[in-house]
This record gives sequence, C-alpha cells and structure tokens, in this order.
Amino acid sequence: MVDLGKTAPGKITGGAMLARALRDKGIDRVFSLCGGFINPIYMGCLEYGIEVVGTRNEMEAGFLATATARCTRKPSVCIAEPSGFTNYVSAVAEAYYAGDPVVFISASSNSNNFDNQGFKEMPQAEVVRCMTKYSIEVNDAQRIGWFLDKAWDIATQHPTGPVQLCIPTNFLFTKQLNAEAPEGARTFDRSRNKIHRPAPNPADVAEVAQLLRAARKPVVIAGPQVWYSQADTDLAALCDQWNIPVFVPLTHSKAIDQGHRCAVGLVDYHQNHASRMIGAEADVVLMIGGQLDFPVNFGEAPLFNPKSALITVNATARELSNNALSDVRVCSDVGMFVRALRNEPELGKAMAPDWLERLQARRKQHVAEFAEVLTGPAPSGAVHPLRLCYEVLMSLREEDICVIDGGDIASWFEMAINAWAAQGRPVKGIFAPGPWEQMGTGPAFATAIQMANPDSRVVLVTGDGSFGLAPGFTPLETAIDRGVPVTVVVANNSQWGMIQNQQKAMWAGKVVATSLRRMEYHPIMAAAGAFSLKAVDVAGVRSALEAARGQGRPAFVEVITEAVSSPITQGLVEMRIRTAIE
Repeated sequence: MVDLGKTAPGKITGGAMLARALRDKGIDRVFSLCGGFINPIYMGCLEYGIEVVGTRNEMEAGFLATATARCTRKPSVCIAEPSGFTNYVSAVAEAYYAGDPVVFISASSNSNNFDNQGFKEMPQAEVVRCMTKYSIEVNDAQRIGWFLDKAWDIATQHPTGPVQLCIPTNFLFTKQLNAEAPEGARTFDRSRNKIHRPAPNPADVAEVAQLLRAARKPVVIAGPQVWYSQADTDLAALCDQWNIPVFVPLTHSKAIDQGHRCAVGLVDYHQNHASRMIGAEADVVLMIGGQLDFPVNFGEAPLFNPKSALITVNATARELSNNALSDVRVCSDVGMFVRALRNEPELGKAMAPDWLERLQARRKQHVAEFAEVLTGPAPSGAVHPLRLCYEVLMSLREEDICVIDGGDIASWFEMAINAWAAQGRPVKGIFAPGPWEQMGTGPAFATAIQMANPDSRVVLVTGDGSFGLAPGFTPLETAIDRGVPVTVVVANNSQWGMIQNQQKAMWAGKVVATSLRRMEYHPIMAAAGAFSLKAVDVAGVRSALEAARGQGRPAFVEVITEAVSSPITQGLVEMRIRTAIE
C-alpha cells in the first residue's frame, strides 16, 4: 500500500506544512467538503490533531466558518478544492461585509501548467479580491507557512475580515519541503497572534469628551467592530455611568446586550420608532466601529439630523474615508478609544435628565401598537410571525443564543426584540446575517454557534423560503450527522413573503414567481433524523419549544404563520415607489 505521507528525514508535505501552521495558530477545527485535491491537507490535519468538520456543500462549510468567527471573535478556517472554491464565494461575501476573520483556503490548479487551461484552472485570488482584505496565490511551496501567517495577521487586525489563500495542488502533494528553516536563517514565531491596538490621539478623545459634556441629547451607535474589538462591556459600562442611550445598526451581532437599561434597540426608521428621535432631536451622534452605509441611511436625513454633531471612530484611516459626512473622525482601535473615553469625567453633565427615558418610552409606544398580536388570544390555524418571534425570545434562558435568518420573518424578529427587551431578560447572544443580507445562512450559523457553545441552547428562527436556500443534503445534515442539538424554528407561509408583499403593493396585487407550494417540512426533517414537530397555534409553539429543549439532538419546529407584511417591507415599498417616481 502506498503512503504518500511518508517523507525523507527533515522533509514535510505541503499539506502537512499548512496543517502545522494552522495548529501553531491555535486552530483545532476546520470546515470543509472533501476532495482529492485537498487530501494532503486532510492528512496533515489528522497528523496535527485538527478536527475536519465534513459538510455536504462548500457554501455550508463557509457559513459554518463565518458563524464560528462571528460568535467566538476568533479566526476560523474553511478549506475547499478548486471547483468547491466557487461554491463558497457567497460565504466570503457574507464574511467580508460583516467583518468576520475567516481564512478561506482553496487548492488551485497545478503551477507547472499555469495559464495553459490546466484542470480546474481559475484565477481564484482575483475572483474574490474585491471581497477580502487579502487574496493571494502561493508562489513557492516552501513559503506555505509564511503566507498563512501573513493572511492570518491581516484577517485578525482591525477592522477584521476574511482572507483568501490559494495553494497549487502540486505544492500540497509535494514531499520535498524542508520541515524547518536552515540553520542561521532569520525566522518568525509561527504561533504569534498579537492584535495591534493603536491608542487614540489624546486631543481626539478630549474633543469627543467635550462634545458629550455639552450635549443635551447624545446617542451612541455601536457598530460591529465594538463586538470584534471586545469593547462591548466597556461601552455598556460607559453608557450606564452617564445614562447615554445606545443603538445598534441593522444586522450582524448585537454588540450591546439588548436587555441593558441604556440599550434602545435597532437604528431603523421602520422597525424601531425610537430611532426616529435621532434625526428629530439628537444633538450629538457617536458612531463607534461602524460605517455610514445603507443600514444607517448613509448618515443622512431623516435618520440623522444634519445639524447634529456626527462623530465616527474607526480603527483605520481607510475606514474613516468612507465616513466623509462625519464632523469629527477619530482613528483608533475601538476598544482603546472606549477605554480612554471612560476615563473622562462628567460626560453626561448637560444631558436632559429624561432623554433616555423618552427614547425608551417611544420604543415601548411603538411596541404597544402590536399589543393585541403580542399578548392577545391568537386564533388557531396560523400564528402571526411577530407573535412567533416573541414566543421564541420569551422561551430563552440566560445562557441561550438566538440566530435569525430570512426576509420578513427576520424583520418581525427585530420588532419582537423591542417587546422582549422591555422584560429585562438577558440572553447570551443574538446573531443575524451581516449587511450583505445573505439568506440561507441560518442552519449553518446555528449549527456552528451551537458547536462553539456546547453549554448553551441555540435556536434559529427562519422562513420557509430561506430554509430552502440553505445548502446541504438537507439544511440540517451536518447537525444531524454530528448530533449537534440545535433547534430550528421555521415560519411556513408558503411564499417568499418580503418579495411577494412588495409585488402586491407596487403592482396592483400581481404576483410573479414568489409563491411556494404548500408542503410540510417536519416529516422530511424527521425522516432525516431530527426531532420534528408542527405547530399551528401559540400553545403549540410553546409546547414544541419546550419539548425540543430536552432532546439532546437536532430539533425542528414547523410553525404555520400568517402571510403578513413586516414594517420594513412596507418601508421598502415606500422607498422604491419614491425612487421610481424620481
């Protein structure tokens, strides 16, 4: 029997060199779909004690890696063979727009037939260069470890984000690489993981502090880099000390505990009416670790008031260049800035004493418009999607985590957070797709987050459309294969709700290619090996969620829901009608 892993003394295979480099960085798990091109990497992982989580699709592997990075705030790895590379491109985009530090590694065509229509030859690095922080093809097999170190360093430095490393197949299979550098050569520490955290200019901190001292109605917007710089606890303490309201932008993770007394929810004109008071009344807006992009209306009215002082804090000058509308721009590691600001006195000196309370009251007033849906008697046969989301949130315990996916159902979930947050019930985390708004991520995200948090219960809320988009033999195949006890709740309304509701509103009730056939998903998932139930009323939802909790295996809860348009869908209709007129 041939053993391609055997090498001469002092030599190592390319696959083993890559696996060793990953091990040296602390990686103990990678996500991948097998392929003959990447067998040397797999054998290297076996040699160095790295678990390979095998999936049914490279897109799923990419989503698993992305979710792992997002919830742990540590780098993760996805590996694919050449044609599999094209399958995970959607995951690269998802990671890029959310800032997830994922190292994507793909085998590429043999280098000795470069630019000669080699088997599965493609300029992979060029394909994803626009959606990565760094994308390169290794040009020397002996430097595989060097390139991995560089890619890792770029992915983990703030602002975090994905990188792409392409390695020619012959580089992976070769057995002629020197295991160690020649004696006397200058080397680097292969295990280094240092994150560089530049401190803010003291003058910038003083300027921001002075603006906050003079502010009557300040607000903080906590962007995704608050989460990745691990500044969430410090920022919550800062806001708590001075009663400063804190919002979070649409999508990604919730950088601040939504049950915190200073948290006033999502910055969104339609899903949280408290955010309308930013544009109407706020005199200082401090956006930390975020971008003036689409989710915040690019920093313009009506969400922002042009007369307010707008401050943005970002880790690099390049990020600040995107925030051109800011009055004050601060270049600093986000965590370092927040900690420096905490040392400043009297930040709430001039603040209106009822400012935070008025914002919270406006949020509750918006919730009160849905009081009948949230707490009233619900008819059997179909559940309002807002009520479903609220019931899921109310079923969670302190160590539980919720994942969101889909269109209208995800928007209803954001609305449900407004009602649930008023109860003061903490959870470990709430995770959503990033600004790319990639649907179909949910099952992989929930599975990965459950694997990374084995002592928590992870519950996914998604729609029937987005559930069908999820990659894999079935969307829960990896969870079932590995016995990952994630709970998936699917709102089944037999349509692509967000899109169909826009069609009806803008084209006089006409519908094109947005209806789904009426079918039951729970028998399919039961046949695949999941614990499966169907609910048609609120009581059924509650009992199904409780039954799923104790199963110790993947659970699937199908809920028949009303096909009702969410507030954000109504807002999109208004925006698109206005754009068409203009």
